[in-house]
Amino acid sequence: MMERSNWSILLISMTLFAISGCESADKLNSAIEKELARGVRYDSLFLGVYMGMELQEFYDHCWKLNKQGIVKEGPENMSVQYFFKDSLDNPIAFNFYPDMQEGKIIHRYNTSFYYYGWAPWNKHLQSDKLFEMLTAILMEWYGGNEPFTQVKDGKKHLYKIDGNRMIDIFINNDRIVVALYSDLFYFKNP
Repeated sequence: MMERSNWSILLISMTLFAISGCESADKLNSAIEKELARGVRYDSLFLGVYMGMELQEFYDHCWKLNKQGIVKEGPENMSVQYFFKDSLDNPIAFNFYPDMQEGKIIHRYNTSFYYYGWAPWNKHLQSDKLFEMLTAILMEWYGGNEPFTQVKDGKKHLYKIDGNRMIDIFINNDRIVVALYSDLFYFKNP
């Protein structure tokens, strides 16, 4: 069992990159502490999916969404895929799948976004354009605190922290933007 004082170290490592620079680490840790101190839970994520969902409940829920034609299987049948459009009506593929904890309860979701019409020659559909647009998309979906951007390991990360819900977004490659949804209460008190 991990000591509570080490929770922020776990949180930083779980995002897959080490934070570079004390100022960046201090800003992120300060935002996390401030939001956790509020004691507010925001478990709702998207399409009826939420933090703390049982794994079988997640499967059953996604199956119902699939039967209704709202979602379908993602690439290589390794995720759930949902399509929505940006402000210019470019279809965006949103793939999501839980990071299974304890084999059944879900405290983290791995997601990715990309323009469905992406191609190396479509410069307006590159991941850097989508990354910039995600601020507006997240505010529309969740409201709450404004996201803030930091640079880690030379890459821009967008953080949106509301209560226990942290969303860490970064560019994976020219096509894909990755978003990690995490329940901070769980990672503070495993």
